[in-house]
Amino acid sequence: MANKLPAFRQLQAFIVEETTRKPRSTKPKPNADRPETANELTRRIVKHVQDTGHFATRLQSTGTYREDLKKFVPSQQRAGLPDVFAIVDGQAVFVEVKAGKDRLSDTQRETIKTLLRAGAFVFVAHSFQEFDKWFTAQFLNVRPV
Repeated sequence: MANKLPAFRQLQAFIVEETTRKPRSTKPKPNADRPETANELTRRIVKHVQDTGHFATRLQSTGTYREDLKKFVPSQQRAGLPDVFAIVDGQAVFVEVKAGKDRLSDTQRETIKTLLRAGAFVFVAHSFQEFDKWFTAQFLNVRPV
């Protein structure tokens, strides 16, 4: 047993070394001046609406991967629906998020027109500041300066 002890100690040292928490990536942190990605902006908008006491969720329309078919199956959701759905004071609110050079598709434009005709509030957000200014003026009865 005595001759196995050094090997056991080496194994213990190896395990400790491999499982010790290491600092996260040494990559430089992203530039705070860079524009938000669409995913970041969408999450921030949903959180902001929820933080003001209202319901908000992200709408996903990417479909579902079917392992048995080995492919994505399209979503049953209507094409062109905005990225965020919220209910604010009993009102349906939709927010389409566009980051960078992203622009509305024809399908999105038509869906937005249909939502507006149905009485929903719809906003196309290119930045959080833009959204917050609209949301505050529209629903929080505070007119931004």
